[in-house]
Amino acid sequence: GGTVVLAFTGGPGPCTPVGGATTVSAANADAFDGKWDSFNATLDGGSAATVNFNESEISSFVDREVGSPFSDPRVCIHDGYGEGTASLEILGFDAKIKVKGNMDLTGAHPVAKIDDIEVGNVPDFLVDVVKGLVESAIDDETAKVDLDHPMTPMLTEGDAKLDGTP
Repeated sequence: GGTVVLAFTGGPGPCTPVGGATTVSAANADAFDGKWDSFNATLDGGSAATVNFNESEISSFVDREVGSPFSDPRVCIHDGYGEGTASLEILGFDAKIKVKGNMDLTGAHPVAKIDDIEVGNVPDFLVDVVKGLVESAIDDETAKVDLDHPMTPMLTEGDAKLDGTP
């Protein structure tokens, strides 16, 4: 993956949700939890299962789980890949980040397959620091998620579908 430097320009901008505005709320995070729990209960019972999440549900879940030093995370789903954007406070700067990639959901924990990280609104000397913090944060957060069953993500505009096998 590459790194694009947009020092002091304010970029990169937030990802563009397919379904219009993304709504980050406790209700959407709860909807994510309910779908996830039901999906896993079906898999635990020995049957294959499928679940769909929209951008608001995923963004709300990420917003609740990730927290400081990141703020205003948004997740946008496109054909075959996802994008995530957020702000990161570092040394008095409000860094803007955009990550593009996919997730491997076949192991014990999700593994991020990062294709690109864009960093903006920080001086050049902080770009690699911010990129490292973002990669570490993604690794830390995905390590907290236990996958009891192998899953295959199918990403289409605005929708993340997971096919799971028991």
